[in-house]
Amino acid sequence: MKMWCLQIMLFILFMTGAAEIIHVFGYEGKEAKVSCSYEKRYKSDVKYLCRNNCGSDDDVLITTTQGSKYRYSISDDKNKQVFTATISNLNENDAGKYWCGVTRCGKNIYIEVSLNIVRDTCCDSSSKVQSYEGGSVSISCPYESQDQNNMKYVCRGNQPSSCLQQALITSNNRQNTQFSLTDDKESRKFTVTITSLSQKDSGSYLCGVKRNTGLDVFSAVDLEVKENTCCRSSTKVQSYEGGSVSISCPYESLDQNNMKYICRGNQPSSCLQQALITSNNRQNTQFSLTDDKVSRKFTVTITSLTQKDSGSYLCGVQRNTGLDVFSAVDLEVRENTCCDSSTKVQSYEGGSVSICCPYESQDQNNMKYICRGNQPSSCLQQALITSNNRQNTQFSLTDDKESRKFTVTITSLTQKDSGSYLCGVKRNTGLNDFSAVDLEVREWCCVKSNKLSGPVGRPLTMQCPYPPQHGTNRKFLCKGDHHRNCTDMVTSQNSSGHTDVRFTLLDDVSSSSFSVTITELKAGDAGTYWCGSDSQWTFGNYTKIQLSLDVVVFNPVVFIVQREQNNHQSGR
Repeated sequence: MKMWCLQIMLFILFMTGAAEIIHVFGYEGKEAKVSCSYEKRYKSDVKYLCRNNCGSDDDVLITTTQGSKYRYSISDDKNKQVFTATISNLNENDAGKYWCGVTRCGKNIYIEVSLNIVRDTCCDSSSKVQSYEGGSVSISCPYESQDQNNMKYVCRGNQPSSCLQQALITSNNRQNTQFSLTDDKESRKFTVTITSLSQKDSGSYLCGVKRNTGLDVFSAVDLEVKENTCCRSSTKVQSYEGGSVSISCPYESLDQNNMKYICRGNQPSSCLQQALITSNNRQNTQFSLTDDKVSRKFTVTITSLTQKDSGSYLCGVQRNTGLDVFSAVDLEVRENTCCDSSTKVQSYEGGSVSICCPYESQDQNNMKYICRGNQPSSCLQQALITSNNRQNTQFSLTDDKESRKFTVTITSLTQKDSGSYLCGVKRNTGLNDFSAVDLEVREWCCVKSNKLSGPVGRPLTMQCPYPPQHGTNRKFLCKGDHHRNCTDMVTSQNSSGHTDVRFTLLDDVSSSSFSVTITELKAGDAGTYWCGSDSQWTFGNYTKIQLSLDVVVFNPVVFIVQREQNNHQSGR
C-alpha cells in the first residue's frame, strides 16, 4: 500500500494456535469475526483487514480509521491489544485468503488468514425419534473422546450458527421444567430427556458439542410427537358378566422374542407402565397371557367379567428401537341375561313338547343347542342337547336348514321341567346368538275339579260332563291319586254296568254328562276320583273329584232312675 511503510505481522487469537495460517470458519448468511492481537507499542497505529495479496487499495476491506464499510466492520480494544474485523452476511464467495496487519514504515510483512464458509444447516443424516403426547422421550447424542469435558447442549431447528445461543438445555445447566441432560462419559453419549410432550415439540433438533477451536460439532435428530391415541381401527370383542373372554393380539415376526403386554385405555405413552399383564409375568387373579410364536399371536384371557371391564384396551409389543407397536380392542361386557322377549310354550306332565328355534341363514352350518336358564355366558357349557349330539334320554334335536329352524323335543315332562330355556347358535366370531323360551308344564288335569263330601252310610252322586263328540265313547269312573294309577270303579261298557255294586253309572247323552251314584258310602271311599270319556287320556277331557267323608257323631243319652224307698222302712 502506498501510504504504508511497514506491515507488522500479527498473531491472531482465534480457534487455532498455528502461526503460519490462521483458520477461521463461518456460516452462510451469518457473520465471521477475525480477532487479531498486537504489541503494546502499536496501540496508536492503524489496523486493517485485507484480501488477496494486499497489493492495492482495492484489496483493503476495512481499517480502524473507517469503523464500518459495506458488510465489514472493525473495532480496536487497545486495553486488550486486540482488534476484531467482522464480515457480515457471509456467502460462499467470501471463502478464501485474508491478511491482518498494522500500518508501520518499512518492509511489508504478512500473516495469512484462511476463511472457510459452510452452509448453515446440519446434517447429511438424522436420527428419527418418536413419542406420544403427554409422554416423554430421550434423545441420545454421541460424541468423540476428545469432547468428554466440553460443554454439550441441544437446540431446536437445524441452524448450527445460532444453536448454542438458543440452547434448550446445556451440560452447564442440566435441568429445567421440561428438559434434563445427563452425560455418560464412559459411553461418550449425552442424553436429553423431554417430558410433557405435545405435538408442538415435533420437529428438528441439534445435539451440539462446543469446540475450543473451529466450529462446534453437531448431530441431527428428528422428533415426531404423535397424538396419544391408538388406533385407526379396533377389534370388537363381546362377552357376558361372570364369564370370560380371550383377546387375540397379532404381531410381526421380528417381535417374536419381544415382551408383549396389554393395558386399558387408548394412550400408548403410558400403556407399558399401566400394563395389566405382560409376557414376563403371565398370570394374575383375573388375567393370563399365552404367546403362540408359530402363529405370531398372543392371547390375553380375562375371567370373572363385570360390566366395569367394558372399554378400550391396547395390545402392546415392546420394540428395542422406536415406538412400541399397538393394536386396539374394544371389549363389551353385556348383562348376563337374555332376552328382551321370549316365546311361551305349554304342555302337561307326562307328555312332550317341541320348542322351535329360528336362526339366520348365515348360521345354517353352525352348531345349535339348548340350555336351561337365561344366562348366555354358561349356556353352551350347560347345553342339554346340541346338533353335534342330537339325542339323549329326554331330549332330541332336529335341524331344518331350509326353513332355518331347529326343533328341540322334550319327552316325559314333569313340572320340574318348567322354566326358562335358551336356544343357542354358536358363532365363529362375536357372541353366540340366542332366543328365549318359557316352558310351563302343567299338572295333568281336567275339564274341571270338584270337591265333594258325604256322610258314611248315605248315598252320594257325582256329575261328570264330557265333550259332545264323546257321546258314544266309553264312560268311566276310576279311583287313584293320579290318572296313571287309576283303578276303574264303574264303566258304561262292562257287562254288569259296574265293578262295585254300590256304584251305578247313568249316561245322559242329551246333556253330554253322566252321573255316578254310590248307594252307601263307606270309610274307604274317601280319596281322588277321575271320571272321563276318553280312553287315550287326552289332556283336559276329565273331571277330577276329591271325595271326603263326614263323620256322624252320636251323643249318648244317660238316664238316671232313682228308686223310691218304702215308707214303712223309713218309719221303723
